[in-house]
Amino acid sequence: MAWQQLTITTNQQLAHQFESLIEELGSLSVTMTDSADQPIYEPPLNTTPLWQHVCVTGLFDENHDLSSAKQYFTQHVDDIESWTLKIEPLEDQVWERVWLENFQPIKFGHNFWVCSTEHEVPDEAATILRLDPGLAFGTGTHPTTALCLEWLASNDLTESDIIDFGCGSGILAIAGLLLGTRTAIGIDIDPQALTATIDNATQNNVLNKIQVFDAQNYPKKPQTIVVANILAEPLVSLSTNISALVKPSGHLLLSGILSEQVEQVMRAYSDEFEFSPAQIRDDWACLHAIKKNV
Repeated sequence: MAWQQLTITTNQQLAHQFESLIEELGSLSVTMTDSADQPIYEPPLNTTPLWQHVCVTGLFDENHDLSSAKQYFTQHVDDIESWTLKIEPLEDQVWERVWLENFQPIKFGHNFWVCSTEHEVPDEAATILRLDPGLAFGTGTHPTTALCLEWLASNDLTESDIIDFGCGSGILAIAGLLLGTRTAIGIDIDPQALTATIDNATQNNVLNKIQVFDAQNYPKKPQTIVVANILAEPLVSLSTNISALVKPSGHLLLSGILSEQVEQVMRAYSDEFEFSPAQIRDDWACLHAIKKNV
């Protein structure tokens, strides 16, 4: 089935009005995206800020009559200089297939690769984590996840056990297992993340070595490696809980942190941990620390 895509490019003040108007026109869905490359990394809790310049896009079936759409918007929005309209056909696609075609294998460390089930890596001796698009965040393409994977792939993980706090797709817990840890625990507040972790662990033949738990009910036994790739605010607010999961002399890996938030996060853990220099990529940081043996 083919579709029509109607896009209004406007400002922050009019975005929600256009969202309502597009819905009233009979759109099947409405999305808002940034039209001027203005990232919003970590907004305050309970807020949903918009970009200064916004694309409001409605999806319609191919037979929906949009010939009077411009007149309709002009009647309802006084400032005709503050928006532009574009209508274009959109061919139906298998969107997971499009994602797979563009998700090329990624190498970490000496010979650890993350790739989809549709691709092969150039080295038959490689350690491979297979991951397809699914329910939860985490494919290895974002700098926060990539920095964690780089650390895991560059260190000896044998005789270790790993906790992935905020596991998302389970990519870091599963990577730990494939790279030598004995067991893994995935913890997340989102039930879909726990489902995704189980599915991905099954696909990578490590389901027998991993357990998943809701963030309200997980085992408190400290382990050798704890990875928390979430955001700075929860890393700080949950520092006591996360710190307690690391054995003395164990490793803590914190990510999902903007470079300007590094000091704030380090302060929250500095009483119990010794930090290595932050690893920075594209304004995102990953922190490695060893727990003090006191």
